[in-house]
Amino acid sequence: MISKEKIDQAMAFAYSSGYNNVFVQVRGRGDAYYNSNIITKYHKIKDDFDPLAYALLLGKSYGIKVHAWVNTYILWSSSYIPKDLNHLYFKHPEWLESDINGKSDKDIKLHLKKSINWEGVYLSPLHPKVNDYLNVVFSEIMKNYEIDGIHLDYIRFHDEVYGFNTKGREIFKNKYDIDPQDIARGIITPRFGWSESFSDSIKSEWKDFKTNSITELLVKINKSRDSLNKNIIISAAVKPNIVEAKDRWYQDWISWIENGLL
Repeated sequence: MISKEKIDQAMAFAYSSGYNNVFVQVRGRGDAYYNSNIITKYHKIKDDFDPLAYALLLGKSYGIKVHAWVNTYILWSSSYIPKDLNHLYFKHPEWLESDINGKSDKDIKLHLKKSINWEGVYLSPLHPKVNDYLNVVFSEIMKNYEIDGIHLDYIRFHDEVYGFNTKGREIFKNKYDIDPQDIARGIITPRFGWSESFSDSIKSEWKDFKTNSITELLVKINKSRDSLNKNIIISAAVKPNIVEAKDRWYQDWISWIENGLL
């Protein structure tokens, strides 16, 4: 999605192959493959070129529906820091994810070798300003472009050992008087004097707290779409195993479908 030539090739292939829907990536790592008043355009795209607008133009001529594919919570994954000093990585480090040990993604040395499960720097769904920001970003796309759908990728936590953003922990602790880090470390258990019923209950509350944070983003996006009175399909890339999706990545996609959010 960086030049007319590449988009021409992709859309012509889709048409000749009989596809009637395409997903075009318009948000990669916190940047834009379209004209935005909120975020900076991807550095390899010329200032006077709008990839999404061009893809939509071709889609209309080919009779192909175009869905805007956005990466949601993942923000960066290179072995070097962003070159754009206005990138969210620099502007709001307090929005980034932290692991079970309290280490923030902002403190990761990107040039060093990571574990095989490391995917990149993530925004935290638990910081209340993150979902508001993402909703504004995605709403701008839905408002300014006649897209047929918006597709949410990486709409999940990095993994089960993440979700300990300082602000998110503070909100949970203020509500339940329990530090979620202690829950994850197995301290809130009968072994340490807590009743079994309370231990099970607080674990469930913490799990729901994380799961609901992602669901809340979907609710916001649906409300924004409805307020625009546009027929835009909302879809998402999810982990296929329904139990693991919810228990490990906090994607409750069965309820998302049942409640009409996707």
